[in-house]
Amino acid sequence: MKQKRKAKKNPLILVLILFILVFVVIPFTILKITEDGQYYVEDLNTSEVHASYKHYIFASFKMDTIDSQYTCIKNDEGKILRLHSGIVNLKTKDVTENTEYITDTDEAGYVNGNYGADAQYLGTSFDGKKVHFKISGVQAWTDINNVELYSYEDSYMLSTYFVYNGSLIHTISTDLIQGNVNSIAIGPAPKFLKQDTTYYSYDGHYFYTSYKNVVKDKKVNKEPYYNYYQYIPHRTTSYLNNSIYDAYLSKYGINDESILYNQGDIFFNIQDTYSINASMMYALALNESGLGQSQYAVEYNNLFGHAAIDENPDNANQYNSLSDCVKQHAYNFLQQGYLNPDDTRYHGSWFGDKASGINVNYASDPYWGEKAASFYYHLDEDGIDQKKNVVKTIQLSKNLKVYAPNKKDVLYTYNDGDIVSIHILKEENGYYKVSSEAPVKNNHLDTNIKYKNSYAYIKKSNFK
Repeated sequence: MKQKRKAKKNPLILVLILFILVFVVIPFTILKITEDGQYYVEDLNTSEVHASYKHYIFASFKMDTIDSQYTCIKNDEGKILRLHSGIVNLKTKDVTENTEYITDTDEAGYVNGNYGADAQYLGTSFDGKKVHFKISGVQAWTDINNVELYSYEDSYMLSTYFVYNGSLIHTISTDLIQGNVNSIAIGPAPKFLKQDTTYYSYDGHYFYTSYKNVVKDKKVNKEPYYNYYQYIPHRTTSYLNNSIYDAYLSKYGINDESILYNQGDIFFNIQDTYSINASMMYALALNESGLGQSQYAVEYNNLFGHAAIDENPDNANQYNSLSDCVKQHAYNFLQQGYLNPDDTRYHGSWFGDKASGINVNYASDPYWGEKAASFYYHLDEDGIDQKKNVVKTIQLSKNLKVYAPNKKDVLYTYNDGDIVSIHILKEENGYYKVSSEAPVKNNHLDTNIKYKNSYAYIKKSNFK
């Protein structure tokens, strides 16, 4: 019986099958599995759709090949996901809802678009799910669904700055579409800014004559501007008095209608006890209590919005008296928290913005620090406090150690890139003797004791 011969397998067919599997079937399967939506590369000026893809990354690659500032990527709902340059609209939620973000330094933060609607658009993540933006000094990432993207060529009401009667005025956009704004004088205008000129800035330090120049980073000033009243530390002394406070209220036709009227002594008594600037506390009370006329101020003696969170303002703390409220603010909120370098809320004891200072964690309003500073600026109309409190503010180019009175132990450290403001008491053998942010005892911080006579040292060579 003859044995049947087995048919030989053609190696070319095996190679072809393998080729199809590796270069056709598997890639096609992966592409199908990884489809993440429908994306259109579109020209905003003409509405022409250049291409459509089921992967955001491919749409992004295509967009990069088109040399037009109007090119964008939209999803199937018509939402813009990416632009070459543009504006971020943060006012997409109710006033009771905040927009959460993660900063470029990996810190969690939040902002409320109802108090500041526009931010500078910096880019979109590689998967189209996160937007990079800048507002009030902070650069951060948020979910694409939290915001809307607009082309800056369109007519939207953006936040701007201008100079009027020697003051720097910030016109804050609270609705890009309706054109609602809120204008405040935040401090003395820097000399490099001109009258009758509109300026743009999303950090308040560098200014631009158009939004286009913001995108191209064509600054007006080479050195950053730091508004004195926004960056003066709380561990300074106010030399104003009760009559100045009352005169400010009277200027607005408010006397007995405000619970703050004729109450300045409370703030100066607390200043004497806790060594915290009385006028900064009074300015903050004006800002948070509607000049001493808000419901929580009148009914709860709550001058500072303590615990009146956005989602539930009625959660506000209640105090037995105004004196009790100011005392709790100075000791529990400031000394134990926002002025305590060992506390997570600490980012500097100045009002600041969303990048540094108390504004980082105290309020969802991105310009809360500017608004509090504005009240202090108006109270200190003659510049008394500005002349007597020597303050220096810089952005660090390296880590900065703050030394104890023995000039050996380190009380706390600021990091490279931080904006830091110090109250200089005097210069001493290559050091600045400065006001410590918290009480010092036995060359260590101790927030449970009185601050009186506390100080620290910074090497002059490290602070420039």
